[in-house]
Amino acid sequence: MRKLISFSILTGSVLICLYPFVWMFMSSFKTNREIYQPTLLFPEDFEMDSYLSLFSEQYLPFYSFFVNSLFISGLQALLATLVTAGTAFAFAKYSFRGKAFLFGVAILVILIPKQALAVPLFDWMLWLGLQGNGWSLILPGIASGLGIVFFTQVFRKVPNELLELARVEGFSILRTFLLILPLVVPALVTYGLLHFILSWQEHLLPLLLLDDENTTLPIALAKLKDSSHRIPESVGMAAATLSLLPVVVLFALCFRKMKTALVKLALS
Repeated sequence: MRKLISFSILTGSVLICLYPFVWMFMSSFKTNREIYQPTLLFPEDFEMDSYLSLFSEQYLPFYSFFVNSLFISGLQALLATLVTAGTAFAFAKYSFRGKAFLFGVAILVILIPKQALAVPLFDWMLWLGLQGNGWSLILPGIASGLGIVFFTQVFRKVPNELLELARVEGFSILRTFLLILPLVVPALVTYGLLHFILSWQEHLLPLLLLDDENTTLPIALAKLKDSSHRIPESVGMAAATLSLLPVVVLFALCFRKMKTALVKLALS
């Protein structure tokens, strides 16, 4: 009976969480009249007109925005993972002057909301001549206090004997770091995925820092909302559904590695 109750509660929770996504996917095949009936889940006819309109770029250059979002989010996640992992390795395994202060700064970066940094970032990118292109998002996104704190906890669990062995063999700090990286692959995959998702769903900074032709997909989706209803609502639903594909695919590919890293971190 206890297992039955637990299974029922879990199943109900999953259905409640999945319903908005299922409704969005089904709405990509509906007409405007059907979409304006929220209790109607399935369309009368499964028509592909909304997807064909997106692929033909009738209403917006969907491919361009999609690829731009993949480039910005993917490169930002990759660089942030490498940089924060290297920084955390130094925090976890070495002692140096100002270590406590710098680690406090990393925590402070997590606590400061992005809204407070938006205007200084805009001025900084304008001064560097990067305002308007994708690098104005990639470079600030590399500095992640969350990544430093996360990887510091991960590297503290790496045995110090490995560092002593590397020092005896005459390895440099960089080579020692590269030697240890394969041991923390699940943590690298986990943080890389989380950073990609956060970057993919970012709205404020792309809206402020990017030009219209270089904008990301989540911002471009707003252009599909037309007060005159010239653009069918199903087109927006189709675009929103396709925008979830990279996150879903990456999560499916990285789930086992991410699960391993989170379990080890929880047990530690």
